[in-house]
Amino acid sequence: MKSLMLKAAKAAGKIQMKHYGKIKFIKTKEKKSYFTNVDLECEKIIINAIREKFPKHNIVSEESKNIDNKSDYTWYIDPLDGTHNYIHNLPLFGVSIALAHNGEVKLGVINLPYFNELYTAEKGKGSFLNKKRIKVSNTNKLNKAFVIVDMAIRNAGSKNIKITKKLNNKIYDFRSLGSAVYNYVLVAKGDADAYIASSTNAWDVAAGALIVEEAGGKVTSHNGEKWFPENKKFLTGNGKINKGLLRLLRS
Repeated sequence: MKSLMLKAAKAAGKIQMKHYGKIKFIKTKEKKSYFTNVDLECEKIIINAIREKFPKHNIVSEESKNIDNKSDYTWYIDPLDGTHNYIHNLPLFGVSIALAHNGEVKLGVINLPYFNELYTAEKGKGSFLNKKRIKVSNTNKLNKAFVIVDMAIRNAGSKNIKITKKLNNKIYDFRSLGSAVYNYVLVAKGDADAYIASSTNAWDVAAGALIVEEAGGKVTSHNGEKWFPENKKFLTGNGKINKGLLRLLRS
């Protein structure tokens, strides 16, 4: 399963780089979000690879209807996370693939092809960037924390504005980068201390959350509850500032 996941993520990354700056079409879907020919090409190659080897598994993917075979195994696929960045030639985009068994994510892969970075995690075995182990940051004070916050205004603008107001004068600084997979790996390798998402999808979080956890971090709902891919609100952090951020989110 892991080898298939790696191979599919690499193949999708090659497609993204092949078409980077040369998109054939851009179309609109629900909530005023966009998709391109690259999203569809990447998704097709990933799903075909999975269905060839595991035809009875469930599949949840961004650009297709869910495949529910009542299996204990579910694949979560974001074939091109950061599509809007990709459209505007911003290099913060990538591929995300995860596999859950009985509702718990066991394997996760994120490929950031522009940077030639491949992140992997397996439950209980750690997180790796290009086969080198990674760890979250050691920041333990909120006023020193560098936090990433989703700031999309088309579907959760008011929620995101409220969150930034709560963070005001409580943390060191924040950024909004437009790619969930990029946000997760920044936390996993210690370049950011936390990531707050107020409205996201299962395919956005599944691989990234596991990679952060296996790097020593902590992922919960905004209420501090155990995370599941189907949750919408997530707090992802290094584990040392999570309690402080949860207090702010609940305030």
